[in-house]
Order: sequence, then C-alpha cells, then structure tokens
Amino acid sequence: MLHYLLQTLVFQVLFLALYDIFHKKDTFFAWNRLYLIITPILSLVFPFIKISALSSPTPQGYITQLERVITVSSENLVVLGTTGPEQNPTNWWMVLYYLGATISLVLLIMKFYKLNILTSFSFTSNIKNKKVVTLPNSNQAFSFWNTIYLGDGLQEEEKKQILTHELVHVEQKHSLDQICFEILKIVLWWNPMIYIYQSRVTVLHEYLADEAVISTIDKRNYIEQLLNATFQTQEITFVNQFFNQSLIKKRIVMLQKTKSKTIAKFKYLLLVPVIIGILTYTSCSDESNQPINNNIGNSSSIKNSNISEHLKSGEPECPNQNSEYDKNLDNYLKIAVGKNTEVIVDIISIESSKKIRTVYIANNTTQFIRHIPEGKYKFHIAYGYDYAEKTVDGICKAYFKNEKLTEQGIQVLDFNTIKTKEGVNVPSYNLTLDLPGDSDHDHESDPS
Repeated sequence: MLHYLLQTLVFQVLFLALYDIFHKKDTFFAWNRLYLIITPILSLVFPFIKISALSSPTPQGYITQLERVITVSSENLVVLGTTGPEQNPTNWWMVLYYLGATISLVLLIMKFYKLNILTSFSFTSNIKNKKVVTLPNSNQAFSFWNTIYLGDGLQEEEKKQILTHELVHVEQKHSLDQICFEILKIVLWWNPMIYIYQSRVTVLHEYLADEAVISTIDKRNYIEQLLNATFQTQEITFVNQFFNQSLIKKRIVMLQKTKSKTIAKFKYLLLVPVIIGILTYTSCSDESNQPINNNIGNSSSIKNSNISEHLKSGEPECPNQNSEYDKNLDNYLKIAVGKNTEVIVDIISIESSKKIRTVYIANNTTQFIRHIPEGKYKFHIAYGYDYAEKTVDGICKAYFKNEKLTEQGIQVLDFNTIKTKEGVNVPSYNLTLDLPGDSDHDHESDPS
C-alpha cells in the first residue's frame, strides 16, 4: 500500500511539473482544465496497469542463481500476538488516516451547511433558469452548482458583469471539478498535490469565465471593475468566487495576455513519452507489487488430481504427515516465487534437524506459511517443474520430475518470540526465490 501511495504522489508531481513548465502560461484554458482533471485520476490508476508489451525480462546478469531477499525491518518484525490487554494491537497509522478523512468530510459538510444557511435567509430569483440568491448587507459574489450568490451592496453595473461571469461558471459546470477535488481531499487528505491541483483548477475557472465575459463587454471596463472590487468573500473554498483577492492580479495579467499560438498545443504531446515511461515502470514492477494469493490453485504441471487437491493450501498433505504447528503463534514466513520456476521448501529445525513443514509454491505466486513453532530454522529448497510425491523408506517426499536445482539454505531465521514491556513480539519474515530466465525445461531429475 505504501508503495502505491508513493507512486501516485510521484506521478502527480511529475504531471503537475509538466503543467507548470509548459502549459500554465498558455491561454488554452479548456485544454488545461481537462489536463488538470484527468492527470490526478490517471495517477491513481496507473499503478494498477500492467502492459506485457512494455515489460522486458530482467537481464540475466542481474539475477543471481539463488536470489534471496530477507528484509529485516518493521515489516518483518511485527506484533502479531500479545498477552494481556495488547492482544489486538492498534494500527495507529490507520487511526490517523481515518481521523484525517473524517475531519475532511466534516469540513466539507460544514461548507454545504454554510451555503444552505445563506440560501435559507436570502431572497431568491431566477435568471436564464438559474437561481440567483440576493445576500442582504453583503458585497459578496460567487456561484455554486446552478445558483449564483450576489450581495445587495453591489452596484447595478457590477451586478450585470458579475452575473455574466458567474453564469459561465454555472453553464460550464465548474462546480463538478471542485466537488471532484473535495472528494479526493477526503480520501487523500494527506496528499499535498491534491490541494495544489485544486488551486490550479480554481484559477483556470476564473480564466475561462473572464474569457467568456470580455467577448461580450469592453475589456478595459471589466479590468477596472476588478481593480476597484471590494474583497469580502466568505471562506467557502470550493465555490467560484468573483471577488478573490489572490486571483485578481493573475486574472488581470491573463486578460491582457496575447492569445497563445495554435502550434503551442503540440506541447501536450509531451504527455505521450511521460505516460509511456510511467506505464513501462508499472509494467516492469516485480511480483512484490502483485496481489498476494494465499491459496495455491491447481498447477498445470500436476497430473495427479488428488495431489492437486491437497496443494490448495500450499502445504501438500502427504509430505506434511508429521508437520508441526503452533496455533497460538500468529506468525508467518512469506515466500514469493518469481516467474522462472516452481519451488518446494522444506523448513528444518536447527535444534532437532527435524523437518517441520513442506511447502510447494507455483511460479509467480506468493504464499504465507503460518503458525510456525518457536525456534531457529534453515531451509532445503528445490527449484523445478512438474510437482510429484513418492514414498522412500516409509517417508513421503515431495519432488520435481523436472528439477533444476537444489540448495541447502544458509540463512537461519529465528522465530523465537521476543518479550517486551508492551507485550510479545512475534517475528515474521519475507523470502523471495527465483532462478534466472530459462525456457529449457527438458532436463528431468528424480532425487531420492
């Protein structure tokens, strides 16, 4: 999840930097509006897109014969079981997230409540099928959805120009953009890029409305009105505010700006290599970002239906007749297998040299081995294809008919619990296994 959130943040920074450098000063306001609405949404979607044509196999020189990654970090040493009142430890990160989302939702509800109060205690009329709310004792002017709010303290000439301006906001559905970002701010309240995106869109809304107004009235008179405006707009951030002091200077500068040349639209094509680069990155992400499958399905290489049925849990029944579990320990060994092999892992106790568990994992799959008794363990690992079972000296063994390689793992994992003042920390680990790319599956081995 953290990796996904970081990806979306980086993509949004990249898109916004592209906008600020190449498009922000252009007068293609409608195009820029579309850009600022679409790119943050694309940033949320791209991490899920995997295009095989854009992914290329990792060069063999970068894959060790036995690639093993065991990360010792907070992800791998977690509080899974505790004693006393700490039986179910609190995930404070999730508490913080939901607290922020709740506060953002409450703030949005309060904004709607303020609008409702203004509408309830004001005089309303209609112009061009749009509701106009006259605010008593006010010089405010703004719009939201299909409603325009005008203070009764505005002069008649001001009202005419403001109505023309606000009608553009209403007719072009600018409130939809604002609501979209308000929703994103609830879900992604921690992401500063969403707030920056919204501020950019708000400016564009004013440019679009000003552009429409000066096509019907004198530009100079309109600019003079902006310069002489009274600034008393209420803090309801997602409404389209006519009197917004921070935007006045930008609006006047843009009103006096020469129209951008049509050929400048070709700058939007810069999005193409950026998007291709992003999709190439997401498509080449390793299997650690793929959905985890806790259940092993029927492997196509398994011919015996009974064996296939037993493999659904990842721990075949026959080789695990003497397996050991400790249901009181909610620990795990997470094993991720790459696309170039299938794996059989024997978990062997260092103290007793006894095999406590045998696990079969199909290629491109992640499996969790849970409830491992306390102790230190090493691994016997077999790589290959065509899973099978046989009995040798009365002991059922799992093996590959087409075996590629075996190894006695040198890494020792300590599953002994660690007692602290807060409770009992139960260590868990990640193990990543794969072989270099190899399409030759003709070699067979039948180990005893």
